[in-house]
Amino acid sequence: MSVPFELPPENRDLSPHTGYTRAHWETVADGLLTAARRWSTPGHALLDLPGCPSRSGVRSDGLEGYARTFLAAALRVAGAAGDDPHHLLERYAHGLAAGTRTPGRDDTESWPLILDFTVQGQPMVESASIALGLRLTAP
Repeated sequence: MSVPFELPPENRDLSPHTGYTRAHWETVADGLLTAARRWSTPGHALLDLPGCPSRSGVRSDGLEGYARTFLAAALRVAGAAGDDPHHLLERYAHGLAAGTRTPGRDDTESWPLILDFTVQGQPMVESASIALGLRLTAP
């Protein structure tokens, strides 16, 4: 497997089956989050990843990109006892503020409205990831 970042050496003492330790998973998370950052809107509220839009629409897809990468960032930082060497949470906090400032508005940063799951329900799904990420990083 080829990765665009350098992994630490395997450690078969700590992880006899794979050789991968927490340091490996942190490196992978950091690499994935760094790669995703280039698709972020200027205020970091939406991540518009390439590809065809979903049935939920481009804005909902952008929220999904934000929410799911935020959850990865939250797990990465929480698992490192709050150590955030790449200032991930600062960027996501800016995105949270920008996305919720004027929800439903058709601008560069605003998140879609969270409606009933039977009506444009994808934002509700993404809000669960955001809520979990906020809970994990509450301190």
